[in-house]
Amino acid sequence: MSASITRLIDGAIGETREALVRDGRVIALNIVRARDEGRRARWGELYAGRVRAVEPRLRGAFVDLGLSEDIGFLPLTSRVQVSEGARITVSVVREGARAKGPVLKLESTPAPEGPPHRVARPECDEDLLDAKPADRDARALIDEAIEEALAREAPLAGGGKITIEPTAALVAIDVDASARTGTRDPERFALDLNCVAAGDIALQLRLRNLGGLVAIDFVSMRAEASRAALLEAVKRAFADDPWSVQVGRISRFGVLELARAQLRTPVHEVLLDRSGARSSETLAWSVLRAIEREAAAQGGRRIAARCASEIVDWLNAAPLDWRATLDARIGARWAIEAAPLPRERFDVSAV
Repeated sequence: MSASITRLIDGAIGETREALVRDGRVIALNIVRARDEGRRARWGELYAGRVRAVEPRLRGAFVDLGLSEDIGFLPLTSRVQVSEGARITVSVVREGARAKGPVLKLESTPAPEGPPHRVARPECDEDLLDAKPADRDARALIDEAIEEALAREAPLAGGGKITIEPTAALVAIDVDASARTGTRDPERFALDLNCVAAGDIALQLRLRNLGGLVAIDFVSMRAEASRAALLEAVKRAFADDPWSVQVGRISRFGVLELARAQLRTPVHEVLLDRSGARSSETLAWSVLRAIEREAAAQGGRRIAARCASEIVDWLNAAPLDWRATLDARIGARWAIEAAPLPRERFDVSAV
């Protein structure tokens, strides 16, 4: 039986960070940003939309949801047909990812009158709206999990590593023995390594909110019995995944393909910019959390933060009143100033 799962919610300034924890390890992350309200659709939301265009070549329709950025895509079938300009009620079954908009499902409920707008949120998101800040230990655990979710490589117990490369077409994963030691039997060695990797791959895909087509390059094995054992290990590893997973066969080259449903936006797409670096928004909210942390540790002393001018500029232009929230949490005893620092580095200290 699987260990029980604990839910942590950190109502940080600018974003709410949700983590599911099992045996002291974060296994899933969900990051909700205040700035996305009215801009982006989230999984499970219900919208009164209007069909903007029907595209027979794409076998779908583009739907205006009343959002400033996201245009939804509704797949069409012989049973699901709409006409341009029609008002419809749709639910979000997949958030936008890989530069594609959210995917929708047509609901039977008649659309209410008025312009396109959100009708309802999923019940699981309701307590994220007014979440309180998590304690220091919970925040540290979430911070560590985010670092893990953004890392290109993940070490394996006993040695070895997996490398995870999300691309526009698929998620490519490589299993590498690295400095791992074990039995002198190369077939047994490869099977043991691959089975350990299978469990970690299942965890990493869930942690990172990665889905779609996944291609895993396992360490080569020759015996058919080894391939069969590995395939069973992969199926066991994904048995308790809450998203739908379909496992294919292992090719003659040792590559296994699987398809995992994509519901949430991948963590790296939320936190990183197109160059693969942490976005200015991500860094800005990190600075504010560091100020809160230092304020809690330093009593009533004034807190000074120094960071790159790019981050200060982003905060000054941010479309929400984060200053009032920070004042309410720690008092008006903080200052943020630009400094000649690398964009991903900042200094926060009591003065």
